[in-house]
Amino acid sequence: MTTPTSPAPTADIDIHRLTALADVMLPAAHGMPAVSDVKAVESYLPQVLGWRKDLHQPLVRAVDALDPSLFTIDRLSALHEEDEDAYVALTTAVAACYYLSPVVRELIGYPGQAAKTYDPFAYTEWVAEGLLDPVVDRGPIWREVPG
Repeated sequence: MTTPTSPAPTADIDIHRLTALADVMLPAAHGMPAVSDVKAVESYLPQVLGWRKDLHQPLVRAVDALDPSLFTIDRLSALHEEDEDAYVALTTAVAACYYLSPVVRELIGYPGQAAKTYDPFAYTEWVAEGLLDPVVDRGPIWREVPG
């Protein structure tokens, strides 16, 4: 049985073709690498589709429908009108693969998710400064739910 984070099979998706499409969507620019420069699609697509199994079939349709040699960013609007699910799958999968790359994450200064501790008994500065005093002084206000 596959768990939600297990990599999904991608044999029915032309990874080379998807990478060519992705490079048009996210080309190298302004100090950021292109999708193919960080091998984002081949490295992370199974993981992305493992998390979002609903993207698989629409992504297959998008990759099959678009010719990388003729693809321009303007073609995305047409894909959105023709097959919205394919458009969503393509744009979501490409962006997710790209931003999973450690190289990209380092370049944008995103270290990843980090656990933060929370002390429920510690008061934040704005509470100590009295910003909630008017609310506390006003007292509780609500409407009773009938029944």
